[in-house]
Amino acid sequence: MARFVWIILSCACVVFSACQAVSSDEVDVSAPHEYRGERRRGNRPPVILIPGTLGSRLYNTQNGEIAWGTFAATISDLRDDLALPVDQPALKDNVDDLRAYRVLDRAEILLKEGSGEVSFYAELIDHLSTTLGYRPAYGKRFHRGHDLFVFFYDWRRSNVEAAVQLDEFIDGIRRDLRAPDQKFTFLCVSNGGLIARYYLRYGGRDVVSGRELDDPLEPDYAGMKDCERLICLGTPHAGTIDALHLIHDGYAPNVLSRRYPPATIFSFPAAFELLPEPGEPIFVGDGGEQLPVDIWNPETWETYGLSVFNENSQDRLRAEISRDSRPGDDREASFTAAMAASRAYLRTVLAHARRMRRAIEGPPEVPTHVIAGVGTPTLARVGLLPDGDEFDLYFTPRYPRGRYDPMADAMFMTGDGVVTRRSALGLYLTGAPEVLQKRGEEFRRTLQGWSFTPFDHRDMFEDEMLRLTLAELLSAP
Repeated sequence: MARFVWIILSCACVVFSACQAVSSDEVDVSAPHEYRGERRRGNRPPVILIPGTLGSRLYNTQNGEIAWGTFAATISDLRDDLALPVDQPALKDNVDDLRAYRVLDRAEILLKEGSGEVSFYAELIDHLSTTLGYRPAYGKRFHRGHDLFVFFYDWRRSNVEAAVQLDEFIDGIRRDLRAPDQKFTFLCVSNGGLIARYYLRYGGRDVVSGRELDDPLEPDYAGMKDCERLICLGTPHAGTIDALHLIHDGYAPNVLSRRYPPATIFSFPAAFELLPEPGEPIFVGDGGEQLPVDIWNPETWETYGLSVFNENSQDRLRAEISRDSRPGDDREASFTAAMAASRAYLRTVLAHARRMRRAIEGPPEVPTHVIAGVGTPTLARVGLLPDGDEFDLYFTPRYPRGRYDPMADAMFMTGDGVVTRRSALGLYLTGAPEVLQKRGEEFRRTLQGWSFTPFDHRDMFEDEMLRLTLAELLSAP
């Protein structure tokens, strides 16, 4: 009997040891294996990826040059450059030869040992493909089996124009897949969330251009038939000071590239649509006190020397006019005409952006989840100090780290380096009018959920927590 018990125990130990000996090489317990299975069993809707600002390649239709989307484009002196014209009465008529043609997935860069590649949206698309099993489709032709549709658009132009193009994009998917009733998950990066919110209410209709601010909007919610849910990654629902920073100071993609001057960013209607909400107290003084300065008033821009009305920008304009002038040309008259065109454009673009922001006021109409970056000091206000007859704007602290500065303390909040946590949640600045505070709280209350990860806005797809959070959201029922 004792021998029999010993045999049973020995067998049990062998079985137990065998169970313990199973290695990960023999059983697939990887995240991709689990997420793919969950997504297939759940019959999840396909995804439309709407990238943010800078997220689509641009090329020149006249000469084929790549104007945005390669490292060479950021260091070369292109004939066309990125600046849009600003001399037409209607924003939609300020057109050039550049067109969007594909998402900015990867770009070649120069390294010490030669050339290499850096990933942009490819990192996100590859994650969705390898982890969740999505099959991406680029361009404007689609085939059965595709379930990740990558939208692209000219991010310089108004988001209203992008929404019109999104309507055409979705029509193309339905036509090619013969799926007239298909709904999608809209996966929106940064500015892409504003495009989606406009589209949900108006579809491909333009209710902004050429209208007065208080004209009726009359949303018909045409886009809701296309969207099952909305996921926003780092979307500035309440705007971002980064937009003002770029309009005022210009933009350099990296330390090796040229700096696109303020006049270039000033010509982008989409940049103005990203400004903080009208009524928010975004300027602070020496002691951190709020200043009654209205960024949506065109006169503010000249009074405080913002962007093209700054002395340095005007000196640059005079130099360009001098370079391009012929003997006998009236250079001062050319300068005066150019500044008059900038003033007229500013009035038009501010009115357009303000109506666009009014058009998307209020909570989203579909289940919405926000993923926000936190932990990085992020501009929420701008320092403004007098300097004789002029003014200095501060987008960075005045003093070295370690010295307390009440102005800098009021300027920064937690966020992802571009979008504050509050803006990502649709909340406005403390000190904003009560009507804005209530609107922001209503927006946050209607969210299906939100998640925080420590991602950096311009490198968000490198963040492992963001990728895992996104995988959970896209595989959940």
